Amino acid sequence: MEHKALYMESLRHYCPELQLREVEAIESGQNNDVLLVNGEWIFRFPKYAEGIERLRHEVRLLNTVKERVSVPVPAPMKWNLQSERIGSVFVGYLKIPGEPLLDGQWGELESAGLAMVRRIARQLAAFLNELHSVPADALGESAPEYDGYREWSDLFERIRAKLYPHMNREAQRWTERHFASFLGNGANFRITPMLVHGDFGGSNILYDPERREISGILDFGSSGPGDPAVDYAGLLASYGEPFLQHMIELDPDIEGLLERVKFYQGTFALQEALFGLENDDPVAFRDGIEAYR
Repeated sequence: MEHKALYMESLRHYCPELQLREVEAIESGQNNDVLLVNGEWIFRFPKYAEGIERLRHEVRLLNTVKERVSVPVPAPMKWNLQSERIGSVFVGYLKIPGEPLLDGQWGELESAGLAMVRRIARQLAAFLNELHSVPADALGESAPEYDGYREWSDLFERIRAKLYPHMNREAQRWTERHFASFLGNGANFRITPMLVHGDFGGSNILYDPERREISGILDFGSSGPGDPAVDYAGLLASYGEPFLQHMIELDPDIEGLLERVKFYQGTFALQEALFGLENDDPVAFRDGIEAYR
């Protein structure tokens, strides 16, 4: 992490009460660098200028959501949000215990049996119902307007302009069909926007292997009013259709979202590639574009 020294300088300046006994760079995600301080504090620093306002929005959102959901989410306790300078803007909160529910942990959980998988499905279904029930006006002026057609048609145009030169012809044709079918159906945009997480995949879902339960949900940087189907798409991408069927058993209304769920899931790799291209992140670009070469 090339800016670790700058981040530590900012923490010394804005959090003088915090002794930096042990500082570990634990993650460099798409939007933020993350430090673990003294084994108990998580500090997130935006990597790009456009991420500063996103972090401000996230802090306001977390302060609204944290009392309304049954699964722990980050509770901002230390921050500097006034600056416009990369490296000095951050938010800090106490570390939520648990490990990301990714391939390894998920495999162990599945091997524990159907009852355990259903238990996790119940927790996640309850969390999403609670989150999706938070009214957008509870966020005050920080809540952006949701225009689904504009959002997805804009994404399509950026993919065509920027990614098509890197994609084979069959991948281009598949992308055309995928977006044309979705954008051409007006019912996909006659929805009531709800508060969504926006990046509800395994890397942001914490699991406690000792208690065998979800221990926290992270990274609300993409949260705001939107289509709840996008959160179920994240679960589909991470855990597959059998797990989504468990969710449908708990909440049959999800079945009516399936067409949109599968559309969103089909865009995730393209979104990752586009992000990498637009933000000079070659790893994200390579990982996203690989299947379309």
